[in-house]
Amino acid sequence: MEANFDPRYQAPNAPAMPWTSSASAHDRASGFGDTLKRAKRAANAKRAQRTLMSVPAAPLDGPPPEVQREMLAAARVWQTLAAQGKELRFGQSADGRVSVELTDTSGRALDVIGPSGLFRLLQQAS
Repeated sequence: MEANFDPRYQAPNAPAMPWTSSASAHDRASGFGDTLKRAKRAANAKRAQRTLMSVPAAPLDGPPPEVQREMLAAARVWQTLAAQGKELRFGQSADGRVSVELTDTSGRALDVIGPSGLFRLLQQAS
């Protein structure tokens, strides 16, 4: 079956149907248009997020230089104490304070130096 329609043909008793311009429909805000805008914004945000996540982070080469200096000073103090047969022991009291003891290699307490004494030892090594 085949149908041929002539868009210019109007039935003899049919009322005239005015052609409406689509421009007036575009001027009005539509729910679909708003939804489409939100969807495009969401898609752009997701695309940007994927781009950020796909860029590999620069590998860390190690601690920052100031931390490396502090670690070297601590290593020198440890070596000096070890050569003298001494060690540092760290603890925490019931009230949360840090305690630092100077002990011999058998664990016998020689002195309680506290955190400030520890920093003095580290300062001497730098």
